[in-house]
Amino acid sequence: MEKKHSNIDLAGIMDHSQNYTENEIRDFFTDKENRLEYIAVLRAKQAMKRLETPAPDVDKAWEQFYAQNMVHSKTSEKRYFASFRHYIGYAASALLGAAAMLLIILFLWHPDSDIKENNLLTVLEYDDSPQNLVMLIDGEEEKTLQPQDSISFYTKETKVLTTSTEPTKEEPGLRTLKTPRGMDLKIILPDGSEVWLNAESSLVFPTAFTNTRYVELVGEAYFKVAKDEQKPFIVSTDKMNVKVLGTEFNFRHYDTEQTQVALVNGSVEVLGADDSLSNIVLRPGEAANIDDDGNISVHSVSTYAVNQWTKGFFYFQDKTLEIALQEIGRWYNVSVLFEDKRKLNEKIHFSALRGETLQQTLDKLNRLMDTQIIIVGNKIIVK
Repeated sequence: MEKKHSNIDLAGIMDHSQNYTENEIRDFFTDKENRLEYIAVLRAKQAMKRLETPAPDVDKAWEQFYAQNMVHSKTSEKRYFASFRHYIGYAASALLGAAAMLLIILFLWHPDSDIKENNLLTVLEYDDSPQNLVMLIDGEEEKTLQPQDSISFYTKETKVLTTSTEPTKEEPGLRTLKTPRGMDLKIILPDGSEVWLNAESSLVFPTAFTNTRYVELVGEAYFKVAKDEQKPFIVSTDKMNVKVLGTEFNFRHYDTEQTQVALVNGSVEVLGADDSLSNIVLRPGEAANIDDDGNISVHSVSTYAVNQWTKGFFYFQDKTLEIALQEIGRWYNVSVLFEDKRKLNEKIHFSALRGETLQQTLDKLNRLMDTQIIIVGNKIIVK
């Protein structure tokens, strides 16, 4: 998206507003898209802060109250407990009444009763296979790994710090890491490059790089490539490849949408799937997309937006509802179906925490849009 204020951006406003004059800030917020984007990020950050605030210790608070207020006489103690039992009984009755009302509502209201399956367009399927973090060794032996935040294959530091002649734990060859739906993973490659692998993605790489640092990607990954002018770094997909020396970029390659590489820092050379030259070199803030016919287009992107998923956020800036719900469905592992097909290409500005429940995320989306998105079993349905 073309920026209307080149001297100020969202990241600056959010984190360094003191660096701008009052007039610059006023000009920034005269743009409606800037206001919407700021509000979306602010709400997501507030939700994150609420999650990080520790919940009160109810038992400890009751003990303190009891010690400070309970007198030692039997009569007073009985009176306090009788009063407390009465309050608990009243609260329990209220909760039971609410639960009974909820059951009646659920019994009488069947959200799928008025949905005709043959009128729905499926844009993402539920995956009923086991959702595990998996590593393949040379494409054959498969290991199921325990869920974890990161995994390292970096060995240079170990070799510097020790004189041991014992071999490293990793045997030579290729490794393939596959993330399931609902899980991302940070990988430190043998050269020290950092890769954040998004949900339902895979990365193939060697346990030691030689003349060229070559990896293969399916899905989405954010790369921070360690600089090495003697060894170019190439990310390969079946649509297009990119070649870098040291940079930060996001590479998105799901079969439900166009393949895209978006540059944050440094420079990226876009190659064909067979490593043929395209004469396209991206600058920070640019992205290259390739369509089904192999045509490559370059456009501007928000460098703030492209890596928010690595920080625990859904972040959709000028994205279609179809793409946004595919991302959400992939994270929560649900099918995504559209009853109202006119909503497929509706553009949205939306941010939410990936740590929230699916219902919480959809509630926020429903408040934002003039639509009704509901959950029926393991399906999201746009009515």
